[in-house]
Amino acid sequence: MNWIRNERFVSFSDGKAVVLAEIMADSAGDLPDVNDITGKIIAKGSVALDINTGDTYCLNSSGIWKKQSSASPLGTPTSMLIMGTSAGAPIVGNLTVQEDE
Repeated sequence: MNWIRNERFVSFSDGKAVVLAEIMADSAGDLPDVNDITGKIIAKGSVALDINTGDTYCLNSSGIWKKQSSASPLGTPTSMLIMGTSAGAPIVGNLTVQEDE
């Protein structure tokens, strides 16, 4: 089983919303294909968490989920926030690296 924890609209394609998504899945085998979610297309750069193992994945430009190393700049999915820049372009930030000044 999988579900979208958070998403950010990117564009429309073929009448579907393209979304940059944070996906939670019971296992890596449950990660969805780009078109598996009704009415949506998952954008490259989307991230996923395998709840059973804690492994993180990122969707590449070929539509393949790639396991990220522990040194990934994305951090853990529970610390991610999908937000927009002032120009509206989606970016992925890591809340765990913010420091008080």
